Amino acid sequence: MYKILLSTALAVGLIAVPGTLTAQGSTTVREAQQALKDKGFDPGPADGINGPKTRSAVMDFQKQQNLDADGKLGPKTLSVLGVKDAGPGTKFEAAGDNLKNSYSKGGKDIGHGSTNMGHEVKKGEVGSAAVEFGKGVGHGAAKMGKGTAHAAKNAAKGVKDAVVPDKDHNKDNK
Repeated sequence: MYKILLSTALAVGLIAVPGTLTAQGSTTVREAQQALKDKGFDPGPADGINGPKTRSAVMDFQKQQNLDADGKLGPKTLSVLGVKDAGPGTKFEAAGDNLKNSYSKGGKDIGHGSTNMGHEVKKGEVGSAAVEFGKGVGHGAAKMGKGTAHAAKNAAKGVKDAVVPDKDHNKDNK
């Protein structure tokens, strides 16, 4: 029984591997690699293989865009990269991720500024405390602003794709 189970598992594994390798060598991955290169990220060669270097570049891009940084070439990431056009819903989801992630990171920076301010006040350095708090607020607000800009861009793409021009209305206005 043990030998049959082991043989079956091995056979299934051998059958699944070629399909996985083919899927990794896809045109979509190659296009994503080129888009990452064009945006200043290093995914390695544009060979269509979604290897560790490509996943690392994807994760860096996702962080920059305030997307969920999972290193995967999902619909949101491919859409923001400009590789595959996603539907309006996906673009709105990307906008939500932009806001969620940037406000979370910005809030943490403000929190760190507050903590540093507390340490300075405790030492009697009120001026330094104000500087530390200001740094935290400044860095936090910058991250929130950047995420809001990405969100506005993705939401605008979603709205543009959701609006279908009225053909009859366009005929009447010509």
